Amino acid sequence: MSSLFGSLGGASSAAAAPPQTSTATAANPLAASSLFGAPAASQPNNQTQAQAAPTSQAQQNAQSAPSSHAPAGNSQSAYFDSLLERSRKRKNGKDSGVDLGDLPSLQLGLGDIAQRVRQLGGSHASPVPGNGVDSKAHYLLAASGISPGSALRDLDKLDAGSANAAVLAQPPAFDADNAAYVSNLQSQSTLALIEEGLSRAARDFDRYLEQNVTMEWDAQRRRIYEHFGLTAKVGDGDGRDARSSAFGLTESGSFGRSRRGQGNKASSSRAGTPSKASVSGMSSLQRSVIGTPARSGVNQTSLFADVAEKATGAPQAGVDDRFLRDKQAKFADQVQLLNESRLQGKVYPILREFGSVERQAGGDQTSQLVDAYRALIEIVREDPSAKAVSDPNASRERQFAGDYLLDENQSRKTVAMNRRILDGSRRFLEKSFFQSLEATVARNPREARLGGVPTTLNKVRAYVTLRAAKRDLAPENTDLQSLGMEYCWVIIFFLLRSGFLRDAVEYVKENATAFRVIDRNFPTYIANYYKNESRRLDDNLQDRINAEYNQRTRIAPENSIDPYRMACYKIIGRCDLNKRSLDLVGQGIEDWIWLQFSLAREAQRLDEPAGESFGATEVRAVIREIGQRYFVKGAADAPGGYGTYFLLQILGGMFEQAIAYLYSFSYVSAVHFAIALDFYGLLRVSDFTASESELLTFTTRDMPQVNFGRMLGYYTRDFRAAKVEAATDYLTLICLNGDLPGAAGQSQTSLCHEALRELVLETREFAKLLGDLRPDGTRIKGAIELRLQLIKPADPDDFLRTITMQAASVAEDNGRTTDAVLLYHLAEEYDNVISIINRALSEAISVDVGQEPVTLQPLKSRAPPSAAATGTSSATPTPPEPASAPKETSLSLTSVDDAATLARNMIGLYNSKAMYFSKIKQMNRDACGVLLRMSEAKQHVEQGRWAEALDIIDSLSILPLRAGGQIYLIRNSAQAFTQLPPTVARNIGNLLMWTITCCGRQRDVLRSSAFEDPTKERMKEELAGKARDLMVYAGLVRLRLPPRVFEVIARAGQEVESW
Repeated sequence: MSSLFGSLGGASSAAAAPPQTSTATAANPLAASSLFGAPAASQPNNQTQAQAAPTSQAQQNAQSAPSSHAPAGNSQSAYFDSLLERSRKRKNGKDSGVDLGDLPSLQLGLGDIAQRVRQLGGSHASPVPGNGVDSKAHYLLAASGISPGSALRDLDKLDAGSANAAVLAQPPAFDADNAAYVSNLQSQSTLALIEEGLSRAARDFDRYLEQNVTMEWDAQRRRIYEHFGLTAKVGDGDGRDARSSAFGLTESGSFGRSRRGQGNKASSSRAGTPSKASVSGMSSLQRSVIGTPARSGVNQTSLFADVAEKATGAPQAGVDDRFLRDKQAKFADQVQLLNESRLQGKVYPILREFGSVERQAGGDQTSQLVDAYRALIEIVREDPSAKAVSDPNASRERQFAGDYLLDENQSRKTVAMNRRILDGSRRFLEKSFFQSLEATVARNPREARLGGVPTTLNKVRAYVTLRAAKRDLAPENTDLQSLGMEYCWVIIFFLLRSGFLRDAVEYVKENATAFRVIDRNFPTYIANYYKNESRRLDDNLQDRINAEYNQRTRIAPENSIDPYRMACYKIIGRCDLNKRSLDLVGQGIEDWIWLQFSLAREAQRLDEPAGESFGATEVRAVIREIGQRYFVKGAADAPGGYGTYFLLQILGGMFEQAIAYLYSFSYVSAVHFAIALDFYGLLRVSDFTASESELLTFTTRDMPQVNFGRMLGYYTRDFRAAKVEAATDYLTLICLNGDLPGAAGQSQTSLCHEALRELVLETREFAKLLGDLRPDGTRIKGAIELRLQLIKPADPDDFLRTITMQAASVAEDNGRTTDAVLLYHLAEEYDNVISIINRALSEAISVDVGQEPVTLQPLKSRAPPSAAATGTSSATPTPPEPASAPKETSLSLTSVDDAATLARNMIGLYNSKAMYFSKIKQMNRDACGVLLRMSEAKQHVEQGRWAEALDIIDSLSILPLRAGGQIYLIRNSAQAFTQLPPTVARNIGNLLMWTITCCGRQRDVLRSSAFEDPTKERMKEELAGKARDLMVYAGLVRLRLPPRVFEVIARAGQEVESW
């Protein structure tokens, strides 16, 4: 080998100084080759020679010491001095920032090195043929991002490594001992087999990583940047965000998912369904629909970013609060009854039922929340007497969706919807006032002096009398006009305030003579007002009443006009809309709100004069201004609390804003208000992919919308682990929005399906959700199948099969055998059932005799968990199953934890019916039968019943127990080994050990017998012959057996004296 320094120190010197040679080689394995590709020449540089002199002298001394027979001490001293000097040079090189770890040691000065570099540069600069082509190639590669120098160095390293490997590879030494040679050959074969198994496992693992766990780092990094606001969100072609959630409609793979190897899925045994894909073909590893499981007591207001910002300082009760859990349980019962009514085609008064639950639950804002339900009842006109959907007075599901969800503010349907909301809210306020009026009269019967028939008019008279006795009708020195012994204008006003317009008209007619003297025009005004359905006066009467009102307001002296008379004029004639309040009339916030709704009229803007334009839009602006001023910034200190502002928003038809506002204070109440509104089509819902972290968003036309699906999914976090049926009922309600036009409806339906799929995979309540098996193999419908009519899948059978296959795939991957068996059976994949059972049996058989057996995780029972198990009190009963749900519990799989028992149950079921039997491959059926017999043999071995175990093993016809020493029969059995199913072949080693052990133990039994006879001797000889045949068989298949098994078989054979 050539030295770095050319002829300085030849081969003899290298051989004479082994310490130096070994040290240099250890410092750098590549020191044998020249660094610059050419032998180094000596340079006449005095400075370089002076610098290199000590080292050269030390090296010459170290090299010449052995040849000159110098003392050993001097040679060792010179050698160590040389090492010390070289180590100093290496240290100086590292301190200067140059890493010389990969370079050989240099014995030249800096001047020599610089001169040689200049020479090399000059030699390379000389023109050579084709240099221009090489330069162009270099430029082309550099422009493409390829460094030719780096590539060349990498190739040189590969060549050097292969050369070193070739040098290191030495042929094995010849051994004349045949026994040692055979033993060495056997060891090498065993090691090669082990190495092959490891490499196969590594390849399988790499293939699994490529197909399942390969991360798409670029997409994940982009999503992280977008999440923290480092880059702008990038939408796909449909305007949806590329980082869609679990419902995401994009093809950009989610974190942890790979699109590689998709072509192999057609050959999978789980036909037709990707193992991790969602129901609608979307990724299941993107953002969840129902949220991750959370411990009890987690505040749900932090789940939405916009709600969390507004919820500061507004604490909510945790789920551990007993009253809150009772409230949730009662609401869950009502939601279940709602779905049952929908399935049966019955009318369900959802607003009245939810309102009764809210009333029973109690709380600091219960009265306002109950009033909100009552207001919605007036808007919807919900009639509890209606029983069937076909009844004319019945309120039907999604009744107002077509009118409310329109984006046109001035369309005919929108105007009609706004008019309905204004009229319903006004009726609610009027009925509430009359109820308080009756309660006040009932509390003060002596002062009210009701007497006579308790008609509406008499009750109002009694109320006016009571108020007059308390002197709170008007301020002092106010002239109240009277008619006989009563204040006529006050009575008319309170009749209007209570909503009894007809009674007011009748009262005026009864006193027509007196009113001709007091105000001859008013009877005409109120009669025309009553006859007009839209509560408007004719144009000429409107002009006259405005003129009279303005004249009296400007000319009349102070306190000379009855304020209730002016209030009646203002209400009937909508006079002076710029001032929407009543002077000198004592009124609270309810009276003021009622006045706004009484003055509001909804009509086409083009048909209404500019001065009379005051409708639903203006009312909502007033409510919004009140909220900004009194409630949004300090809801805790606002008059009446958050419930008052919520009620105002409901009255104004601001349903989406009301739900988002209430959610920050009481998410349980907000969720059920949203359900009730969405049931009647009075809630605008957002697309799941458009609003991932916000509850309230706005459309391009500034229309509010609520993230209804995510809100329901998050709500089920509190109880879905213990009450999966209740969670199913809530998630089913997402499909209420499936009637939306176009892609919006399909999106909501797919969102519901995705939520149910996540519920199945998370809770593992497969028996309750997907179904179970009776002992005879018939199917018990699960909660999802019972609600298929409400879930609205395009193909119910395909939907159930898809979600069942996905759950089965996850259960199989997680090693939950009983779950996978049940789910594949429900999906009618009977061959997969037997395949899974075979694997479970094979694993159970592979456990050594005497060790703890493998037990299966039993399937969760259909029976509802006890209160102690779920951590709930007795006051929170589990919602009952629907009436149509069967009450049977699973008798076949729930309590099975033994693989053999499970296999017998399923094989017995499949053998009883041809429809099952015909769908199972013959190879899997045979393998299952063999494994069951092997399991029985193992049980006999564990119990010490050697003869019975041998009989079972002999009946399998796998081992050459009947060969009788004939080698060709043994060889035939060994050749048949390759035809065995893998689940059977992996246990052949154990079967051999059991058989040889049984032969030896049975011989011992016969040998220990008190009597000797020819039959026993013949049996002992047969057992010994069988053992010898098994040893020959084991030798033929030894490469297919684990080394430990072959050693155990050899020892067992020696004990049996089979050699």
